[in-house]
Amino acid sequence: MSNRRGLMFVLIGLIAAVGAGILVYLISNNAAQTAAEAAPPPPTPVVAGEQVLMANQDIEANTVVSTSMIATATFPSDLVPEDAYTQTTNLIGQTAKIKVFGGQMLLQRQFVNAGGRTGSSASVRKGKVLVAFPSTDIINSTGAVQRGDHVDILLSIPISGTTRLDAGAESGSQIAGGQTLVSQATLQNVEVFSTGVWSQPNASGAAQTQAEGQGLKIITFEVDHQEAIILKYVKDSGGTIDLVVRSLEDGTTVDTDPVNLDYLVDTYHFIGLPQNKK
Repeated sequence: MSNRRGLMFVLIGLIAAVGAGILVYLISNNAAQTAAEAAPPPPTPVVAGEQVLMANQDIEANTVVSTSMIATATFPSDLVPEDAYTQTTNLIGQTAKIKVFGGQMLLQRQFVNAGGRTGSSASVRKGKVLVAFPSTDIINSTGAVQRGDHVDILLSIPISGTTRLDAGAESGSQIAGGQTLVSQATLQNVEVFSTGVWSQPNASGAAQTQAEGQGLKIITFEVDHQEAIILKYVKDSGGTIDLVVRSLEDGTTVDTDPVNLDYLVDTYHFIGLPQNKK
């Protein structure tokens, strides 16, 4: 009996010890959590910033910059390009070369010191020239070709039998005067500078590129000097010109074969009509 009573006391002592340990753990853990909550938060790291100029409205190409178009903003220094404007004195009176959208950071590469002047020369990139081109082809007539598009120029012209392309060939596709009509791609990936009649920016800074009511089909390309000569010849050749619009993601030059009637016959297996038998 005494042994059973002693064992009971031992068990009661063990249970009490375990309970006391749990109670001490809970009290310690709660105290640590309370202390952590009471401690001040760690300081937020300070990111160095730089004050730059930004557009507070859309600034159209060929627009002279005024104070009302500019606002200031602070950006992290590592996000500020080297040519970002930081002072208005360096920007007021500059002419925009391209359209700058409101909220964009203003960069020196976007403007030119034109002495307060506007005009197409302020927007043309160095080494490039503008060539106005009459265009009555179908796709341009629909209005599908716009500023910034890239196009290929296709040309169909009559080639004489003495021309190197067809020299010595006895072609069944000859037209009057011993000539063969041939189609081929000429300049490729040409950038469209404007469509319609170019004019000075209006009061809101927006340049009007299509003359209202005139219905003129003119397209202006920005090309290098040699390409300008090629365009002149294409225009003066008297052939038929068409434009094809290419994806902005495709800047490759594609090798194409000239096409005439013989090419179509060979490729698509046209055959002549049977002769009437008498």
